[in-house]
Amino acid sequence: MKQINTLRHKIIQLLSRLEFFKSFPDTDKQLLVEGKGMIVLAEEGEYVIKQGSVDPTLYIPLSGELEVRMTNQSGKEVRIASIPPGETVGEVAFLTDSPRTASVVAVRQTVLFRCNRVALRNLAPTARERIKDQIILKLVERLEHQNRELSNKGGVAKPAAPAADTETAKQKKASEESVAQEGEEKGDKEHQSEDTK
Repeated sequence: MKQINTLRHKIIQLLSRLEFFKSFPDTDKQLLVEGKGMIVLAEEGEYVIKQGSVDPTLYIPLSGELEVRMTNQSGKEVRIASIPPGETVGEVAFLTDSPRTASVVAVRQTVLFRCNRVALRNLAPTARERIKDQIILKLVERLEHQNRELSNKGGVAKPAAPAADTETAKQKKASEESVAQEGEEKGDKEHQSEDTK
């Protein structure tokens, strides 16, 4: 990806338009930009994130469109989501330093805001918390959307057994084990009495 040299005040203006940064004061946005937050350009077909890589960077598309892809068990890349401008990408690795769980590719030329851990560390604790809160909110919204999609397709997960049924099953198993143990003990006593004869 190519870095776009934009004046800091222009980047702050761009960030101010995003829902993600609406609650942030300009001073926090300025610290974020000064702390290595930058604007980058991804060309059509270019990978922004590669599945399995370790890169704790958060991306927010400002224009264009991104596509999330995962490699399935047969090794084929499968499209799983589309990311429009204003959404976040790479949140999990950004927060946890874990390997990327999916790849993200630019569907067409896309301008992104890129924020790494260094930029996050330069912020005041309250600003870091705001970013984390916004990431959590975005993740919850995405999860709710995926749940709705799954239920609309009829792919409802099998519910766990009710607690009462589970307890009954545990009691039955314990009872069976107790009977089996008593039988073994009785058999041992019979063998002992035969041995003494």
